[in-house]
Amino acid sequence: MTAFDLASNSFFDDPYPTYRQMRAEQPAYYCPKTNLWFVSRYRDIADALARPDLFSSSAGNALSDSPLRVGKTLGSIDPPRHDELRRIIIRGVTPARIELVLPWIQAELARRLEVLSPRRQCDFVTDISRPLLFGGLGRMLGLGPDSARKASELSERLFRGESGPAGPALAEGDRAEVIALLSAELARRRVERDDDLFSVLIAAQAAGAPLSDAEIVANMMTVLLAGNASIGHFLPNLMHALWRHPDQRSRVIGDPTLIDAAIEEAVRWDTSTQCFARTTSAPAEIAGIDVPPGARIALLYASANRDETAIADAERFDVTRGKIRHFGFGFGPHICLGASATRSILRAILPGILAELGEFDIDLDTAGRVRHLMVRGFKSLSIIWRHVFPCEAPQPAPDGHPLPVRGRTRRSRSGRARRQTSWKKASDPSPVGPLR
Repeated sequence: MTAFDLASNSFFDDPYPTYRQMRAEQPAYYCPKTNLWFVSRYRDIADALARPDLFSSSAGNALSDSPLRVGKTLGSIDPPRHDELRRIIIRGVTPARIELVLPWIQAELARRLEVLSPRRQCDFVTDISRPLLFGGLGRMLGLGPDSARKASELSERLFRGESGPAGPALAEGDRAEVIALLSAELARRRVERDDDLFSVLIAAQAAGAPLSDAEIVANMMTVLLAGNASIGHFLPNLMHALWRHPDQRSRVIGDPTLIDAAIEEAVRWDTSTQCFARTTSAPAEIAGIDVPPGARIALLYASANRDETAIADAERFDVTRGKIRHFGFGFGPHICLGASATRSILRAILPGILAELGEFDIDLDTAGRVRHLMVRGFKSLSIIWRHVFPCEAPQPAPDGHPLPVRGRTRRSRSGRARRQTSWKKASDPSPVGPLR
C-alpha cells in the first residue's frame, strides 16, 4: 500500500496529484504519523457531512483542536445545539450587516492601490489581502482600533506548522491571548453597543438566549481567526488561479459579469480550506474500509472538489463552468457561516483589483506557502502588475503559466533557467512597506 508524504515541499506546492492518487488507490487512507484517516472521494465526504450523528464534530473540527474552543463553537458541536447556536450567531452576519462594511473595504482598497501603484509591485498578502480583509472582519465584529491591531498581529501566527502539518492552528499561549483580548472587548461592548456581531450576541444573551460568555468569546474567536485564515488565503489563491490561466483572466477582465463565476470556480478549484475533521461515534464503513469508533477523520474537501467522478473535467479551471455543488464552503449542517460574506466582499473588491493590476505577473520563486494540511494559501506572494495592449497579450507557457512580455532569462540558485521580469522584485528594499 502507498504511504503518502503529506509533509513534503512538493505536496504543499501542489497537493492535487496526491489527492488524485488517494482517490484512485486508498480513498480512506490511514496515516500513522498523524493518527488520521484521510477521506478523499466526493461521495464519501458528502455522505459523512450528511451524518453528524456518526461523523461528529463534538471533539473539534480542526485536525488538532483546542480545549479552549471544543464544545463552545459552531464547528465543535453537533445538532441540535449546533442549530440553536447557529440561529443566534447568524443574526450578526446578515447581508444587510455585510453591506455596512463594504464601503470601508472598497475605500481602503482604493487607498492601498493608490499608494502601491507607482512601484507597480507588491506582496499581495501583506500589502492587500490580509490587512484589507482582516480590517473588514474586525469591523463586522466590532473590535476597537487597538484590539483590531493586536488581533491582526496574533492572526499572523495562524497555521505556522511549528508542531507539524497536522498540529494546532494556533499555539495555546497565542490562543489564550486572543481569548483575553476578546473577553476585554466583550466587557467594553456591554456598555458601548453598536451595530456589530459582538452587540448582536450580547443583545441575544440579554433577551434570554441560551448563550454563555465563553460561547460568545469562542465563536467570536472562530469568526475572527478562521475567517481571516480562509478568506485571507482564498483571495491570493484566486489571483494565483487567474494568473495560471491567462485566458480565463482575460475573460473576467473583459466581462465583469463573470466575477461571481470566477469566485465560485476558484473556491472549488483551489479552496483555502483543504479539510476539516470529524470523529466517528460508532463503527463506520468508508469506501469499503472498516473504521473504528473514536477514529479521527480528515475530510479532504479540496480533493472532493477535483473528483472527476462527480464533477466533469474537474481539473480544469473554467469561469464559464456554471453552477455545481462543491465543498469550497463546506456542506450540510456545518456549511460555512461566512460564505455569503466572502462572496459579497470579493464581489465588491475584485473588479477594482483586476482593473488596476491588469495582466499581472506572479513570482512564484519568492512566494511562501503555508505548510499546514488544513489550509492552502500563501504567506507571501509577489505580484507585478501592468496593463497590456491586446497585441502584447501574454501567451501560456507549456506548463500553463503566462510568460511576461518583457524579461530576461537567468539561472536560479538551483541551476534551472527561469524568466526574470525587468521590474523590481518584492524582496528588494522599498520605501513602501506592508500597509497597515
